[in-house]
Amino acid sequence: MENSLYYTFSSISQVLAAFIALSGVFVLFKVQEYKKILFMQAQSFYCYLSGLGNHSSFYDCPAMAVDLKNLRDAECLGGIEDEMNQILEKELVKNDYRYKSLLSMRDTFISVDKKRISMLNWTKTSIISGILTIFYSILILSIVPDITHDKILFIYILGFIGCGISIVAMTIGILITFHEKNYIKFKKPSR
Repeated sequence: MENSLYYTFSSISQVLAAFIALSGVFVLFKVQEYKKILFMQAQSFYCYLSGLGNHSSFYDCPAMAVDLKNLRDAECLGGIEDEMNQILEKELVKNDYRYKSLLSMRDTFISVDKKRISMLNWTKTSIISGILTIFYSILILSIVPDITHDKILFIYILGFIGCGISIVAMTIGILITFHEKNYIKFKKPSR
């Protein structure tokens, strides 16, 4: 009995630690990709608004979008969506034929950001449950000689539940990283 407890709970700790580290690679890579897409959307929104490229400018663009440009230049995601919403609420922008294109850019930004946040939440759940299960396993390993036969099933069940929650949450997080979608679509402005 003692040997099986030592084997099981030391294996759970090692597997979860390795799984958390490996999944971190996938998650960090995808977070960087999502951030690039978000910053590109913010830049496209600003450029479209300011008339860079083939588009004519909104009359009050520099005053309207200064915070959006500053957030984008500082590579700060917090507040970009709010700035886009404030710009889209202005009558000058609402009455322009390019309003639908700006709405589409904002909606793409929101969609990508929701995907990023969902992935991060699943990752946090997995890491927290994994760390708690690792601590539980280490605690059990330290008291193996004192465990009686009638408590063994309960101890195994708790360990496997914690391990299962962590692995399921991280699997969902990793599957989200593999989901590819073409967020950036080039459309001509509608009239």
